[in-house]
Amino acid sequence: MLEDPYAVLRALLRAEAVRNAPKPPRPQTRQQPPMTPPKERERG
Repeated sequence: MLEDPYAVLRALLRAEAVRNAPKPPRPQTRQQPPMTPPKERERG
């Protein structure tokens, strides 16, 4: 058995807090083109 039964719970809460934390704006090194959906091919 684990020594600390709440270790997994604390790890999950920590990961969730990191995931939901506001990210500081990073300077864009290169301009990424906007995402455009792929053109649909005509089906014959």
